[in-house]
Amino acid sequence: MDWKILAAAPLAAVLLVASAAPLAPLNGWSSGSTGNTSAAYRMGIDTALQFQGQRSISVQSQSGLVRPDSHGAVIQYGYGYAGKRVRFSGWLRSSDVAGWAGAFLRIEPDGAERFFGSRRPDLKEDDLPFGAGGASSLDRWTEVSIVADVPNTPTAMVAMGAMVVGEGKVWLSAMRFEEVGLDVPLTPARVGMPLATPEQRAAETKRLAEKASRRIPPNLSLE
Repeated sequence: MDWKILAAAPLAAVLLVASAAPLAPLNGWSSGSTGNTSAAYRMGIDTALQFQGQRSISVQSQSGLVRPDSHGAVIQYGYGYAGKRVRFSGWLRSSDVAGWAGAFLRIEPDGAERFFGSRRPDLKEDDLPFGAGGASSLDRWTEVSIVADVPNTPTAMVAMGAMVVGEGKVWLSAMRFEEVGLDVPLTPARVGMPLATPEQRAAETKRLAEKASRRIPPNLSLE
C-alpha cells in the first residue's frame, strides 16, 4: 500500500477568514441534518477555501437554528468492503466550534442508514460514527484519518464525510478512502454528541408515540 503523507502548504491570508461564499452543490453525495428548520446547516462545496489547490466540502451551522445535539453532515457511501479494514483520511479545518466538528467514518453492518438526519432517543455511544476532529476550532489545515473494520456481511456499508454537531463550521479536502492492513491501528474516538439520559429517552419515546397516534382533521377550511 503506497501511503504518502502530504506536506501542508503555507496558509494564505485568505484562509485565515472563514468563507462566507455560497456553497456549490455536492453532486454524487448525500446529506443529513437535524435542527429547528431544514436550513439549520449549509452544506456543499466551498470553492473559495482550498487546500493545495483542491476544493473542500463544508458543513456550516446557521446561528439560532441548532441545538447542542443537532447535526449536519455531508456523506459519501462505499460498498464491497466486507471483512476489510478501511481508512478515510483528508485535511481538515474548522471555525466557530461550540459543539463538535470533524471527519467521520460510520459502519453499517446491514446496509441500512440509521443515524444521519434523525434524532433517535435511543442513541448510545456505540451508535455514534468514528470521528477525527474535536470541540475546539482548528484554524489551520490539519491531516486526519479514521480507521475501522467492516464486518464480514454481504450488505455491509461504509459512510464517510464531514460533520458538525451543534454550532460550528468545518471544511474537509484532499480526501482518500482505501483498504489498509490489519497492522494499522483502529480509531477508537467517536463523534462528540451529547446523548440523552434514560429519563430523556423515555420522555421522547412517549412524545413520539403520542404524536404518531394523533390525526389532525384535514381541510377544515375547504380549500
